[in-house]
Amino acid sequence: MKHAIIYTRVSTSEQKQHGYSLRAQKEQLENYCSQKDYRIVAHFEEDHSAKNFSARPEFQKLLRYVESNKNKVDVILFSKWDRFSRNLEAAFKMIRHFKELGIEVNSVEQPLDMTQVDSKLMLAVYLIIPEVENDKISLRVMQGTRKANKEGSYTTTAPRGYLNTRNSEGKATLIPDPTTAPIIESIFRDYGTGLYSAEEVRLKYYKKLKISRNGFFCILKNPTYIGKILIKATKKEEEILVEGLHPALIDSETFERVQLILKGKFKPQFRTVTEIDEALPLRGFLVCPECGKTLTGSGSKGRAGRNTYFYYHCTRYCKTRHKAREVNALFEELLSEMSIEEDKQSVYKSILEERFSERYEDKQTIINSLNREQDNLYNRLEMAEDSFFEKQIDASTFNSMKQRIDSRLAEIKTELKALQYKEQFFEKHLNEGIGFLKGIDTVYSEASAELKRKTIQTLFCDKLVYHGHYFSTPVLEDTIQLILFRNRRLRLLRIMDIQEVREEILVS
Repeated sequence: MKHAIIYTRVSTSEQKQHGYSLRAQKEQLENYCSQKDYRIVAHFEEDHSAKNFSARPEFQKLLRYVESNKNKVDVILFSKWDRFSRNLEAAFKMIRHFKELGIEVNSVEQPLDMTQVDSKLMLAVYLIIPEVENDKISLRVMQGTRKANKEGSYTTTAPRGYLNTRNSEGKATLIPDPTTAPIIESIFRDYGTGLYSAEEVRLKYYKKLKISRNGFFCILKNPTYIGKILIKATKKEEEILVEGLHPALIDSETFERVQLILKGKFKPQFRTVTEIDEALPLRGFLVCPECGKTLTGSGSKGRAGRNTYFYYHCTRYCKTRHKAREVNALFEELLSEMSIEEDKQSVYKSILEERFSERYEDKQTIINSLNREQDNLYNRLEMAEDSFFEKQIDASTFNSMKQRIDSRLAEIKTELKALQYKEQFFEKHLNEGIGFLKGIDTVYSEASAELKRKTIQTLFCDKLVYHGHYFSTPVLEDTIQLILFRNRRLRLLRIMDIQEVREEILVS
C-alpha cells in the first residue's frame, strides 16, 4: 500500500471562506486514493498564490513533514497541475527535489507517467498555460491600477496619516487618520523650520509614530501628503505626478521647503548666543565707511583675563575701530527717535491708509492680470485633455504639457497668495505695527541678543553705515518706512545726522 499526501489549494481567502473549491478538491483526492488503495497520511490545505513555493506556509509545512518522515511518503497528489504551481521553472525544480526523496508528484485530473520522456512535454504544457494566464492577469491588473491612479484613485496601502476608503462613486481613495494625521502635520511643520535634523524630529515623535529612519525619510519625500499621486515610469510612459482624490495634509509651500532641506539647498544657521553676541548685537549689520566692508567685532581682555572691552572693527588692513558701548548707545538713541508718540498714532494710521488706497488700484490690476492668465491656462489644459482623449496627441506629449501648465499655475497661485497676504498684513497688523514702534527702544534694550538681531532685521532692509556720531543710509522695511517718513522730504532723513533727525521729528 502506498502512503499519500493530498494537497489542496485556492488562491484567495475569499474562495476558502465562501466557495466550495477546497472541499471539492479534497473529496476528489480522497475518492482517488480509495480507488487506488492509497493510504492518506497527511492533508495540507492552502489559500495562497501559486507564484512561488516559499510564500506558501502550508506547502512549507508539507516540505518539513516529508523531510522528517523519510521513506514514509510515496506520492503527493493534487487535483490539477495549476494547484501545484503556476511557475514552470519553480515546478520542475520542486519535482526534482521530491524525486531525490523518492516521492512521486502527480495530478489526479491530469495524470502523467514521469518515466515516459513525452510526459515532460505534457507537463510543460500543463504548467506554462497557467503561467501565461498569470502574466496576463498581472498585466491587466497593472494597466487597471495605472488607469485608476491617473484618475486620482489611491490603490495601495494607505501611508501613515491616512486610512484606505472608497468615495461615493466607489473609487479607492484616502481619508485622514484622526490619530496619526496631526502627527504627520507636526513632523512636516517642525522639519520645515530648518531648526531640527531629521533624526531629532523622528525621535521627538517616535513614541507616537514608531518608524525607522528610512521610513521617516519616505514620509518626508512622499507627495501623497500634498494630495498628489506619483505614478512610476514604465517602458512606454514617463513618471508623472497627478492630482489625487484624497485631501492634502500638508500645503505645497511647506512640502517644497522640506524637499529643499533634504537636498541641502536650505541650510539654516544654528547659532549659540555667547558673551560677544550679547555685547555686540550690531555685529554683521554695520558697514565700514572707509572700505565698504561689513564690520565685525571682538573683545579685549583686561587684567582679570576676561573680555572687558568690546569693539566693532574692520579687517586688519583697515583702521576703522569703534567702542561697542558708544555705538550700541547711539543705536538705542536712534530707536528712541523712531518711536511714535501716543497722540499721533491716529495721524500715522490715516496717512498709511491713504497710501495704501493709492497702491490698491495698481495691485488690483496685477491681480486681474494673473487671474486672466490662470483662466487661460485652465482652458489650455482642458484643450490638451480633449486632444489626448481624442488621440490627437500621445501620453508623453500630454504629460509634458500638463506639467508645464501645472508649474505655471502653482507660480500664479503663490503670487496671488503673496498679494493677498500683503493686503491682509496691512489691514490686520497696522495697529500692531504702530504699537510696536511706540515702544521699540524699550523692547530692544530689554531683549536678548537673539531678539535684538531679529528686531534689527525687521526694521532695516540694508546694513547701516556708522560715521562716529551718526548712522547713514538706514533703509527701512517698507511698512516701517511708511509710518516714519510720511513725505519725500522726510525720506531724505536717511542721510542726515541723528541730531537733525531728532529736531525734524520734534518739529513734525
